Amino acid sequence: MFHYENGIRISGTSLWLDATRKVPLSFVSHAHSDHIKKHEQIIATPQTIDFIRLRNHKLKAISLDFGKKFTLDDMTIELFPAGHILGSAQILVIKDHFSLIYTGDFKTEKNKTTESIQIKQADILIMESTFGSSRYKFPKRWVVIEKLIKFIEDCFNKGLVPIILGYRIGKAPEAIKIISDLNYQVSVHASIEPILKVYEKYGIKFKNYQRYHGEDMRNRVLVVPPHLSRGNQVKKIWNSKKLVLTGWAKNPKIKHRYSADEALSFSDHADFEQLIEFVHKVNPQKVFITHGFDSFVNDLKREGFEAALLQDSPQLNLF
Repeated sequence: MFHYENGIRISGTSLWLDATRKVPLSFVSHAHSDHIKKHEQIIATPQTIDFIRLRNHKLKAISLDFGKKFTLDDMTIELFPAGHILGSAQILVIKDHFSLIYTGDFKTEKNKTTESIQIKQADILIMESTFGSSRYKFPKRWVVIEKLIKFIEDCFNKGLVPIILGYRIGKAPEAIKIISDLNYQVSVHASIEPILKVYEKYGIKFKNYQRYHGEDMRNRVLVVPPHLSRGNQVKKIWNSKKLVLTGWAKNPKIKHRYSADEALSFSDHADFEQLIEFVHKVNPQKVFITHGFDSFVNDLKREGFEAALLQDSPQLNLF
């Protein structure tokens, strides 16, 4: 049914799934940079296409809304929400009455800036397992929000500027939505502002924010992409404290990687227990995992599933 080499290709068709090199036609699950290549044409949700067009105006794309079936070659495909970031999609491929789901990155817990995940059943499941280790169990959303607000209030009480480090698509908008809805005043790095405009196009509204221009930051929160944590704009704010939002917060070295003072387990991925629960709901005949811990294969086998690493299974013929 598929073969794996620089991405997943559905056998006997023109379709690739999140191909890692330029190909004629690829499904792109979401708009994070590690999933984007300059393909000749892509299939993606309108939201994902809008994000990619912010930096690639010549993008050629087939826009596919969630739940809309599309016929390609001799198969039917359908996109449905992955819950990872705005517009992130899983893809269901049906060919000769056999079904395959490729998840891309996904998250099962709801938030206010992403479509809630839908879980369908399929014969074959190809899934990411980024946090597929029992070490990674994330706190509940309300606990994360409490810790985020405590960080901000502690900074204000000490006369410091709280700087939140989060990826432009996903974590930064989610954090901005949380804190601005609680009536905190927010300044955002210039690279984040056009991302927020795409969110607003799809009905997700933000208040109390403005583009950062070096204004007085007393009692304001600054949100910046993590790779700019050592940039000149941040360095000029001498009385600041930085918090990085990441699912890898349990790693003691992660703070130093981003030159942050603190790290918060704030993830747009499913944690270990949610991954296991997800597979039970899909209930596939076989599971292939990618982008995560190899040991997750054994965890799934203990749960009674036939599982394998995707890279160890370069070809699977079912048709």
